[in-house]
Order: sequence, then structure tokens, then C-alpha cells
Amino acid sequence: MHLRLAALCATIGFCAVVPAAVTTTVVDLTVNGARTRFLYVAPDAPTATIIGVSGGDGELGIADDGSMTSLTARCGPVTRNRQSFAAAGVALALMDSVPGLAQVVAVDAWLRARHAVPSWISGGSSATAAVAFLVANAPAPMATGALFFSPGRLTAAEMSPITRPALVLTNPVDGSAATSLFNGLTGTAVKERISLPGGSDTPPCGAHLFTGQDAEFTAAMTGFISRHNAATGGAEAKYQALWWADPPLSENGWGVNVVHQGDILFATWFTYDADGPMWLVMSNGAKVGPGRYTGVLYRTRGPAFDAVPFDPTRVSLSEVGSATFQFSSEDRGTFSYVVGGTAQTKAITRQVYANPVSRCAAGSPPNAANFQDLWWQPAESGWGVNLTHQGEILFGTWFTYRRDGKGDWLVMSSLTRSGPGQRYSGDIYRTGGAAFGAYDPARLSVTPVGTASFDFTGASTATFTYTLDGVTQSKEIVRQVFSAPTSCR
Repeated sequence: MHLRLAALCATIGFCAVVPAAVTTTVVDLTVNGARTRFLYVAPDAPTATIIGVSGGDGELGIADDGSMTSLTARCGPVTRNRQSFAAAGVALALMDSVPGLAQVVAVDAWLRARHAVPSWISGGSSATAAVAFLVANAPAPMATGALFFSPGRLTAAEMSPITRPALVLTNPVDGSAATSLFNGLTGTAVKERISLPGGSDTPPCGAHLFTGQDAEFTAAMTGFISRHNAATGGAEAKYQALWWADPPLSENGWGVNVVHQGDILFATWFTYDADGPMWLVMSNGAKVGPGRYTGVLYRTRGPAFDAVPFDPTRVSLSEVGSATFQFSSEDRGTFSYVVGGTAQTKAITRQVYANPVSRCAAGSPPNAANFQDLWWQPAESGWGVNLTHQGEILFGTWFTYRRDGKGDWLVMSSLTRSGPGQRYSGDIYRTGGAAFGAYDPARLSVTPVGTASFDFTGASTATFTYTLDGVTQSKEIVRQVFSAPTSCR
């Protein structure tokens, strides 16, 4: 399924990893009848977002074109290093003025609709008290933490209500204020104090705002976020996506589609045995800890893909092993499995092939413009199609059966929108590779074997039409719902 095979690249030129793009957008929300403006700076697939609250007079002066000329914008270490944060995979929502709690909650909701990742609230100097209040009073479903820098002096009573992770980043010129602030963090077990000695006293920003320490400042902030992203609380991310070996392109030719509903993962693993393509399914992966899911792996046999009628009573199920997914973030994790006498753990990452990357969250009804999900024909239980939706491209993996009953899988790696309505079409490929547990890039092969199209007639209904091995058929398919639905956008 990670079908950016080297061979596929050579054959259809669709295999280069999409470089991380950074998008900068001026966003205006109406909150309690008034405008709330922020500058949104986002890489393709951020692991977290920093909601920046400025010190000084608190005013960035964000113009309609995204420019900022105020002294506060030029001196603020988060604001001036926004491109470096984005390059490190962290998005920013830079508030135009000091926000209240209602504004931060509204901004967080806007952010999570795009990327369901934690929103860290950051600020220092004259904004220290505002950050402490916002983090201490953030609603329980909100995944957040505090990133203090250049701290002002606050009392223990102001700091102790903070129960989320907190960083105190300081320069020695801040003196005892940093010590007082850190010692007041008695309500959280996750806290760090980092001192960055040095810097420059050059006006107008000075060492207090880490002049001359941009790289060190960014690394300290992003390092803390990486270590403690999972401790921010709130609703857990949904891991519904196409996953492949990490780093990307390191093991082209296999992959895992994950469908995440409620606290259950439905995973289809596309790989190979000694006799060619093989797919295994974990249909009821249960949550056993934060970001951790485990379940039984099954192998199935069934009627040929073109059987008329397709008889689901002929589908047989055999238990062959177990699998565990441990996600460290919304975009990275490990896939561990035991099949027969083979036990392995693979680092995996979300496969990115177009922009924007779909993000999923608990919710119903499904997004009528995004088709990332598991689709099936309920009267023909035993086969299905996973669709990943990024930009205007669908990536489909179809798990079905050969004429001898053995499981078979095919890939549609570049289904593009065409014609009237919501129609996506492209080529079907069958691949070959070394048996699982013994990855060998020299064994990869890819062969075009047909064409496919998906005509979506609603948010959860479509017609899947294909020509495969000389056979043309159409199937009415729907989203498969097995727990609390997930919606992607």
C-alpha cells in the first residue's frame, strides 16, 4: 500500500515525497461580536500549534497581507522565528492582540478543524500572566500546555492552578523571576526549566528576548513540545490515514491503512508472502493505553473479485497473529506484529503525497467533500476499499480475492478528479515484493492491470467501477461504520 514503490516511481512518475510547504494566512474570526485576528503559519502536517500571545503592548499589527511592522512583532522570539518553527513541523497562530479565554477557545477550534494536534499557549514578559490564566482555565477537552519565556514575576497562587505541561525558558538576565515562576508550578508533574546563557544586549530587543539565540530558542521550544505533546490532555487524535515505513521511501511497497472510530482501530496491512501479494486485517484493535491499540490479525479467503453473485458465506477467516500500534504523535508511531514465527517492529509515519493532508476527528455526519475512510458493499462482506484523500487526489487500496480464493490487493495511487460532480478515476496496479519480514527493494515490481473510477453520489455513497484483468464491473459502496464515526477534512 505504501505504493510509492521505487518501481512505481519509474513507471508512472508518482513517487517523490512532497516537500513540506509552509502556508501563511491571515485569519479573522468573530468572537462575541468582535474581530479576533491571528496570523496562521503552518507546515503541511504539523505535530503541534503554538498560540502566540505577545508581550510588550501585546499588539502585532497584522496587516491584511500578513505583514507586521510593530516593535512587538520584530522583537518577539516566537513571532520572528515563525518560519523556523514551521520548518520544524510546528504551526503558529500568532494573536494580533492579547486574547481572552473565549478567543483562545475559538482559535483552538479553528485550528483543530484543520489539524487535530495540541495547541500550546506561549508568551512571556508582560504576557506571562495572560498565558498562565489561559492555560489554567482552558476547557478539559482542549489539548494544551504552557510555553513561558522571558517570564514576568507571578505569585504561587497564579501558577499553581496550571495542571498541563509547562516550560519556563529563560535567559540569566531574567534573574529570580524565572525561579519564582518555576517553583510556583506545583499543580503539574510535567515541567521543565531551560536556561539559555549568552545572547546579545543589542537594542531594541536585548538578551531578555533572546537576541542572537534564535536557533537555540526554537530548538528548546520544539524539543519540549516533542517530549510532552502527548501529556497535553484533551481529546486524543484520530489516526485514520495511510501509513508507511519511517523514514519515508525507506521501504516502498507495503503499508497499513488505519480506520479509527471511537476507541477501535480497523487496520488492513498490505504486504507479501512467498506466493505474492497478501493482506491481513486487524478488525477490532482495542485501545489499551494512550495512543496504543492492539488486536488479533486475521487472514481471509473468499470468492474471486469478479464472482457473480459474490457469496459472503464463502469467506473464511483464520487467526494468524497479533499487532500493536503505538502512536507518539498524529503523524508517527510504531507497528509491531507477530505472524507465525516472525516478530518485528516497524517505525511508521503518515504517508503524504499531496496538499493539504486530511486530518480526522470524532464527529458525524461525515464531511461531504472528503472521502478518506473504509468503504464496502454490505451485501458482500469480505472485501473493501480504503481511500486516502489529500488535496484533489485519492489513493485507493482494494483488498479482495484471486480466482483461487487467495487474498489479493491492488492499488490506485493517483485517482484524480475528472468530469462532472465528484468523480475520481485512475489506473489500477498489482505489485510484487519480498515476503514480509525480509524487506528487499530489489524484489519490488509493479504492473498496470486496469482502471478504476469512484463516482460519489453523497457523503457516504458511491459507485466503484473497475476494469481488472479484462473484467468490467460496478459496485455500489458505502462508508463502513463499526463504532463512533470519524469525520475527515
